[in-house]
Amino acid sequence: MLKVETDLHQLAEAASRGDRPALDDLVRALQADVVRTTRLIVGSGSTVAEDAAQDALADMTRGIGGLEDPHAVRAWALRIATRRAMKASRSERLLRLRRERHITIPETDSLPSRRTVELRSAFHALKPRLRAVAVLRLYVGLSEAETAAVLSIPVGTVKSQLHAARFELSRALTDAGVVPATQVRSKDRGAPREETRH
Repeated sequence: MLKVETDLHQLAEAASRGDRPALDDLVRALQADVVRTTRLIVGSGSTVAEDAAQDALADMTRGIGGLEDPHAVRAWALRIATRRAMKASRSERLLRLRRERHITIPETDSLPSRRTVELRSAFHALKPRLRAVAVLRLYVGLSEAETAAVLSIPVGTVKSQLHAARFELSRALTDAGVVPATQVRSKDRGAPREETRH
């Protein structure tokens, strides 16, 4: 991981000085993170998500000259991706909710479980900012400080918004009649055993 980060810093430094091959290599190296982030925030399988990812990569290419700290290149790229994704997500959110309300998914072994379907629906019903925090912390794996830097918000706000996102997801699952997995585990542990009478 350290070697990868060092390579990114070196590529970013060269690219910011106008080295086009270095820029191409840098964009390729960061593309997976950018695409994954936009897909998770907007919703995978959406052409809007793919467009947002391509727009973010184009923004990176155009804006590399303004990168002040090559050591922060990954956070810089994720900031661009997140902003593009949140902008696209705001317009996509209502359309997605309307579509999902009219889709009935039968329960079969070959399809996702009801819990998975409801969780996906609840996740996409989150406000874009809460979804962005959840994606960066839980899926991309950024620290609280890194997430705060990407979103230009205080660390305390990251904590409170992640807490809010988890609460909203739990409430949505409960309202849908699906007990969140953490509650299932705690109920199993705390369930009283039936006494056997002889």
